[in-house]
Amino acid sequence: MAATSLSLCGEPLAEMNTTPLIDVMLVLLIMFIMAVPLASHAIEFDLPRGDGPKPEHILKENRLTIAAGGAIAWNGKGLSEAELLATLRVAENIVPEPLVLFEPDGAAPYGQTARVLRVVKGSGLSAFAFVGNERFASFDKPEPR
Repeated sequence: MAATSLSLCGEPLAEMNTTPLIDVMLVLLIMFIMAVPLASHAIEFDLPRGDGPKPEHILKENRLTIAAGGAIAWNGKGLSEAELLATLRVAENIVPEPLVLFEPDGAAPYGQTARVLRVVKGSGLSAFAFVGNERFASFDKPEPR
């Protein structure tokens, strides 16, 4: 009868208790689920605003000027930098894209001119040209005799 009894004293156990491992895995799974933000099924897109510039103020060729005092004008109409950016964004979406001719006054402040150029570059408009620079070709040169 001694041969039928099981002795566990000297033999190593070949089975591992997986209950604590499963508990830890379940806690980690719950923490992961809580950490992941909820998926939203909303589709976001920008709607056009009704208070922006109207496309009828945008011609095939538009003249963007800066006066000696630093005032910005679009086809002769005064604008702020924010209004200029909105106008350029509207112009960018017109097909074919209208041409913007940039003509700052010779006495226009450099800082204002640089800001306007930054606004134009940031708008994404590609049809842009400098005009009227030929009048400064003889800047600080003596008059020909």
